[in-house]
Order: sequence, then C-alpha cells, then structure tokens
Amino acid sequence: MTCSKSKVFCDYLDVTCSPEASFLSSVRAFCDLHCWPVAYEDKERTLLCVGDGKLALDTKKRFHRVSASGAVMRVLRTEGLLERFLALLGSVPYRITRLDAALDLDVDGPVVLRRLEARYPADKVSLSRKSLRVTRLYSARESDGQLTGTWYVGHRTKARVTARVYDKQNEVLDRTGVESPPKTRFELTFRKDLGCTLRDCLMPASLFYQYASGTLLERPEGVPAWVPDKDADWSSVSVDVALPYEVFCRRVETSPEIARLAELAAGFGDVGRPVLIRAFTRALNEQLGLPSDDLTHSA
Repeated sequence: MTCSKSKVFCDYLDVTCSPEASFLSSVRAFCDLHCWPVAYEDKERTLLCVGDGKLALDTKKRFHRVSASGAVMRVLRTEGLLERFLALLGSVPYRITRLDAALDLDVDGPVVLRRLEARYPADKVSLSRKSLRVTRLYSARESDGQLTGTWYVGHRTKARVTARVYDKQNEVLDRTGVESPPKTRFELTFRKDLGCTLRDCLMPASLFYQYASGTLLERPEGVPAWVPDKDADWSSVSVDVALPYEVFCRRVETSPEIARLAELAAGFGDVGRPVLIRAFTRALNEQLGLPSDDLTHSA
C-alpha cells in the first residue's frame, strides 16, 4: 500500500513497579511541576488531567501502576516531555503490562478495511505463532453508506499481541463532530511477558513492525529487528522534579477545585470567605497532624 504515513508512536502505556521501590512520588511531583490538575483521588487511585487525557496513578498493596492514555502520550510528545517522563518510570525496576504502538495512513478507512477483508476472508490472522479471530465492528457511514469502523484481531482475548485497524477520520467525527482528512489507524497492543521496555515506548518502530510486517503492513527499509528486553534498565536523562515557589503558587491559583469551593462559599454571603479559610485551615492542620484551629503552627 503506497501512501503517506506517520511515524510509529506509543499511544498507550501501562507500567507497574514494586511498592518497595516505587516511581509514584516522582511521577506525582512531575505532574505538580507541570500544573496538571487532579480530576479524582481516593486512597488507591489518582486521576490527573493532562491535556484532554487522563493519567492514572494506582497504589495497590502488591504493586504501584502508572497508566497513560493516548491523549496523555500525545501531550508528552508534543511538549517534549516524553523522555523525561519515561526516565522517571525507569528510575526503579519496572514491568510494562501494556504498550500500544500505532501508525496512521492517509487513506480512507473503508478502502483499507475492504483490502484486509479480501486478504483474510476466513477472518483469521497470525500476528505471532497463534492464529487469532477477526472481529468487525462496523456501521454505515452517513456520507456515503459505506461500512466503516474497526477491524479487530484478537478482540477481548488474553493474547500477548492483538491489533485493530480503524477509520480514524470517522472516529474523530463521531467523538468531536469535527471534519478531518481521510485517515486510517493501525494499532497493535502488546501485553505483559512479551519483553517490552521503556525504550520501545520512545522508539516503537522495531516492536511495531516485528508483528505488523507481513500481516498488516510491510516493514520499511532501515527498521531493525526487535529484540525483547533490550535496554531494560534504560534511563536516558536525569530529571529534576523540585517544585519552584512560583510554580507552586500557580498550581494553587489555577486549581479548579479551589475555584469551585470559592464559588460554593460565596453562597453563604459575607461569612463565605472566613468560612472557606477556616475549612482550609482545619483540612491543612489535619494533614499536618496539628490542632484543628492552630493556623500559626501550620504556617
């Protein structure tokens, strides 16, 4: 298939580590440094807003985990933060439990889907040694009635490598209502025990074509063969996550939760401001283990 295509990029990342040697505090400090607000938090999970995506930090008894959505990965790439983010994850022994690598072709989705259907009429594809069933989730496109959607390989299976090919143009239109040029996405999901490393997240082409080549797409010249567990201890840069005073102030001032609490306190009239300050003081002192009304000690 001859057409314009993007570079291979990591579109989802799920990494775990031991609670005894955890990257969570460093990752949380990294998020504070970039003023990414908290969307939700409880004892086991914190969700942070990174652009239009969510970065999940999970604290479990047996493991700690960081999960970055495709939208989060896009922000990290476009803002030049990906290598530093991965260096934090690689600062302790880790395990990649899921990595999605993707590539976009500037071709209309139905054209690609019809070619795949013709190539695999039995709806069976072997990405590795095991043959996987194809599942089609299609609907008629409003513009011309053509069937489009997603062509899955190994949908909802526990296979270590699965794939999906879908009409990205139509997906964007359904999700946002925004028209965009024709685009088809090829995406492979790699799960635990395959030997993926953080290096594969930064440079995923070899991993992607190791399993896409010969089945979904042809390997371009110059892309080397993939080697499992290559540079598993890779950590390319040192990252300073110390929070400057100015950034701390901006983090507080732009907090959507504080803005909402101030709005709620205004409903109490003239006493709203002192009520809000007293509530903040009690909460702060409780976190610091100080008497509930002792503001001077908490300063």
